[in-house]
Amino acid sequence: MSRDYASDAHFAGRFNASDAVMDAARTLAAEYHTAPISRTSAAALTLLTSLTSPAAAIEVGTGTGTSTLAIMKGMPRMGVLTSIDTDADRQSVARDLLDVAEIGRHRVRMIAGRGEDVLARLALGGYELVFIDADPLTYSRVVPLAIDRLAAGGLLVVNRTLLGGEIANPAMRTPRANALRAMFSSLEDSPLERLLLPIDDGLLVLRKPR
Repeated sequence: MSRDYASDAHFAGRFNASDAVMDAARTLAAEYHTAPISRTSAAALTLLTSLTSPAAAIEVGTGTGTSTLAIMKGMPRMGVLTSIDTDADRQSVARDLLDVAEIGRHRVRMIAGRGEDVLARLALGGYELVFIDADPLTYSRVVPLAIDRLAAGGLLVVNRTLLGGEIANPAMRTPRANALRAMFSSLEDSPLERLLLPIDDGLLVLRKPR
């Protein structure tokens, strides 16, 4: 019996909880030409955040705030998120939605800039959680910088790591697929614990040893 993965994903998306503010962030994403994370990926991100209970976290790729809201939903009450995006207009939308969700502005520090440039200025080993949702072509530069910012025992969660089946298909040789395969190869001998989840476009979870 063949498995209908699309139906499974659709059912999971309907089952996994969302809320009006997060749904608004998804609706606005199309207007700002950005792809929001799905309900399932958002629920996974919230759960991973709550299990990690980070005092400080980083997000690369604010978008219109879908993942920002998901992270903040799992953050402890005093936790602070640094959210990075190249588009300040999208960050402004995300900021407005955080206000609607009654998340204090002092808890989310938004920085406009390239992920690799901003990460390079942040403290080494100072963050218990980093979430990356950017162009996979940048991952070879962004992921090592993110790992260096992780505290011992911290989690790095990387979105869009399977590219909707491209990575599993050796015939697909697009620049993004090649870049991601190179990233996976670089992690093979890494001491990081790793888990690749076939959710949506793929969630890679890496844990830094204690």
